[in-house]
Amino acid sequence: MATDIIDEIEDHNGVVQQHATTLEQGFAAIEEQLPDACILDIRLGKEMVYPLADRLLEMGIPFIFASSEARENIPHRFASVPLHAKPIEMIKAALDLTSPV
Repeated sequence: MATDIIDEIEDHNGVVQQHATTLEQGFAAIEEQLPDACILDIRLGKEMVYPLADRLLEMGIPFIFASSEARENIPHRFASVPLHAKPIEMIKAALDLTSPV
């Protein structure tokens, strides 16, 4: 799934800085180079992405959730974050990434 998302972003002239599969990689990626925006899967193996999402909110970096998680299962503090069911429609997701969270 991630490869398909990356391919679609690049097909539309977007640049993928890094594909992180763990929280540790995600935190390292944003410390290494600030992204313009992020697409977060809520479940990274056994980890939940919420600590990284909190950090992105603090930093003012826009992001969306790409997940099959139900909205009611997502903490309320992320109520304004767009949720896209997998497989996501990248054009619609891109529009959400350009709107402030």
